[in-house]
Amino acid sequence: MTDLKPFACTIRVFDPASGETVATYMLPVDSPDEEHAAASTLANAASFTPKTDGDVVRSVAFCCTAVEPRR
Repeated sequence: MTDLKPFACTIRVFDPASGETVATYMLPVDSPDEEHAAASTLANAASFTPKTDGDVVRSVAFCCTAVEPRR
């Protein structure tokens, strides 16, 4: 069994055309290392972030701006 460590990941959601920030999330995650924490948190943020505004598709991109140990 892999030991999991507690991390807090900051995810920035932005419009890739303008660079404008749409949202910033700080999410807790338990992962074996920082790389896995960032990857899994990015996937989670992508799954719950709205990508449409009514019938219009929104252009959004995601980046992990910080991975920090969490107590």
